[in-house]
Parts: sequence; C-alpha cells; structure tokens
Amino acid sequence: RKAPNMGWLTFTFGLEKKFKQFCRRLDVVRTHQQQEGLKFMSHFKRRFIIKDGKRNCKPEGRAPVELYELRSNGSALCTRLIQVKADATQLNSAFCYILYVPLEGAEGDECSAIVYVWIGSKSDPDSARLIEQLAEEKFNNPWLSLQVLTEGSEPDNFFWVALGGRKPYDQNADFLNYTRLFRCSNEKGYFTVSEKCT
Repeated sequence: RKAPNMGWLTFTFGLEKKFKQFCRRLDVVRTHQQQEGLKFMSHFKRRFIIKDGKRNCKPEGRAPVELYELRSNGSALCTRLIQVKADATQLNSAFCYILYVPLEGAEGDECSAIVYVWIGSKSDPDSARLIEQLAEEKFNNPWLSLQVLTEGSEPDNFFWVALGGRKPYDQNADFLNYTRLFRCSNEKGYFTVSEKCT
C-alpha cells in the first residue's frame, strides 16, 4: 500500500531476467494490497499478515504497541490479519483482534511482551478459532504472555496501558451486509465503473 514504485522497477529491469534463467515459463502478475486474487491468497492458508511501516526500521526506545484486526472480504480464503492504529476506537464487536504490548524487562530486555487476543461478542466463531491459532503460531514464544479475552472481560491494563484508555467503539458491523466494491477504470479508452465480485 505504501511501497514506492522503485521496487517494481528494480524487479522488472533486474530480477525478472535472473528468474527467467531458472524458469522456462515465468508469469509475472503485479497485484496491489487488498486486491490480491484467490490463487495468490491460497498460498498463505489464511495466515496472511500485513504489518504497517518499513521492513528494517527499528524504533528508538521502547517498541510500539501493535494492534491487528482479522478481516475477510468475500470468502474465508481472503482472510488476512492487518495492523491498524493502536487505539480503542478501532475495536468493533463483530471482529477479532490481536494486541501486542511490549514490556520493559529487567536489564533492557525488550523481548518480553503481553499478547492479547480480543474476541468481539458478535464475532464469527470460526474467526475466533482462527485468531487464537494465529496468536499461538505467530506471536507466541517463551518471552510472551498470551491471554485470550472476550469482549467485556478485559483487564484495565488492556485499555489504559496499551490503547490509551477506554473509548467508545462500534458495537456492530451491519455495514458489511450492504457493502459493495466498484472499480473505476479508463483502460478501455473511456471512463467506466464496474462492480467487483469475488
């Protein structure tokens, strides 16, 4: 989403030739974030995680709090865990979240953290199972404390230490029942708007 065009140009004019040396037939498909095809998404087996920020950028001082939302658009195959702004207003009762809270350990140990799995009261049971599995696989290690919370049973430090205090958030996601995606294009030589379906 935030990547410069330089990466694509580097691949097109440099790396693509090297790949073609090893493959007889190479199909190059350029895709944008949130527009990935089902064939692409099937390789990740519902374990697709999108982090915010740059790859090798290390923050100064204490590591930031990270909040991830489990989203699925169209089908279960398109499920992805996306990092969103760490704020209580981002929560919604119809979804599940992972909250990663780094702790300042003894002797500057920055590896320790608490990982909360927040399950909204109106969330899908399949999403609740999946987010617990993701937390176990991707965020769990001996230095982390993993806690699964259901909406309404959060400890105070969930909001006050990690999310800047309790704030009102959406209690439903009725908008999903009416959401439609349209694509605006000029590729045919004239402006068209067409609905995108899975």
